[in-house]
Amino acid sequence: MRRFNDTKELAGFLQENRDKKTLLTFHSIGDTDAVSSAVVLSKYFASSQIATPDIITSNADRILYKVGLGNIKIPSSFYNEAETLILLDANNFEECGQFEEKMAQFKGEIVIIDHHLPTAIDKENVYVFDNEDYCATASIVYELTELLGMGISVSDAKLLLAGIISDSAELRNSTPKTFMQIGTLLQTAKCSYYDIRKLMSHEESAEARSWAIRDLLGADIFIRGGLLFVSGKAHAHANLSADNAIRLGADIAIFYSENENEVSFSARLNTDLDKKYNIHLGRVMRGLAPIIKGTGGGHPSAAGAYGPLKLATEEFLSRFFEECISKVEGK
Repeated sequence: MRRFNDTKELAGFLQENRDKKTLLTFHSIGDTDAVSSAVVLSKYFASSQIATPDIITSNADRILYKVGLGNIKIPSSFYNEAETLILLDANNFEECGQFEEKMAQFKGEIVIIDHHLPTAIDKENVYVFDNEDYCATASIVYELTELLGMGISVSDAKLLLAGIISDSAELRNSTPKTFMQIGTLLQTAKCSYYDIRKLMSHEESAEARSWAIRDLLGADIFIRGGLLFVSGKAHAHANLSADNAIRLGADIAIFYSENENEVSFSARLNTDLDKKYNIHLGRVMRGLAPIIKGTGGGHPSAAGAYGPLKLATEEFLSRFFEECISKVEGK
């Protein structure tokens, strides 16, 4: 494995491989940061395809539609003809669901572009840029568009803005670079910060919003290790309820929703607790997903899982709390 020293070195590598058939992918249950980064960067290559290991989040799908890119359909099939593979917003194969084995067997060059805690991969064909000085992968991709001389469209600028804002915990993890990039991107997008926040918002009916409030009022709440845990069933969207719980002061939140085919879970962790307690929600959800005969994954502080075995919901929640509490209490 080789690490790039900076984005200039990474950009040079991408230039050298621009004409190769390229697959761009990301972690399981691709979020707004991952999807926006892949969509924008894919335009640089002569022949490229984006693929997801399973699904993309409803937020990412909705934002694609809102910026006029609703025609983009991201398949869940591996691009077997690819000569180069670019993995975005993840720095290991384990977070990539059904693509994990394909990546391990991939003979071409694999480029990892990420902003999380660096990890080591024992493969000679892996090239890595992972730097925690960036608050989002979209921030790295935007820097690459400048270094590569890519002209970005209004839609591209809006996508990158959504990626940066969403993965910076609504700017709580921002740096001076973050705000400089946001200012330039807003000029390119020809809109205000308010416009982007509205673009990212999920416009719910009054009835749906009333259910979101009821979900929080009816949530189960307890304290362990000095941390506030919140959980419950969401009658609208599990991710919305989990996000709302964190905004109102929860340290760890998990909500689930059901339809006739499956149960889905969304978990959130308050800022910096992942580092303090060595909790990675993406790994937790991926490890628990077999309980519901499904799949899971995501980031250290935001992750999800879904599967068809709805009868195992209580077992899933119980195991989730066991794993988190063991980390918090140092067991």
